[in-house]
Amino acid sequence: MRITFDLPDVSGGSRTVDLPGDVAVALYDSLTNSPEVIDPTAEDFDELIASTSLLSRLITHLTLSRERHIAAADATSPNANRRAIGIAAAMQPSQLGVVLERNGRPRSRRT
Repeated sequence: MRITFDLPDVSGGSRTVDLPGDVAVALYDSLTNSPEVIDPTAEDFDELIASTSLLSRLITHLTLSRERHIAAADATSPNANRRAIGIAAAMQPSQLGVVLERNGRPRSRRT
């Protein structure tokens, strides 16, 4: 399945990628906040492994991007609302502290 993304800040303006159908549907559903999670339609072992690998790389990349967004939100102000950041990130305060520290922000604002 071919998906085209319009990326205004990238030279050329758009990028097209070929994705296995299962991955394309999972990506679309996650971006549109669909409550449904699809079962794979592929039955071939190699196709399933390739899709699993692609999904794992996507999850890793999105996790790193989320962490950088969390740190950037925290850096907007010395009084940035960490509770709101934690809610948006779906993280407990202890998890949020670990992520902040890993990304160069203080785990705690207490001195």
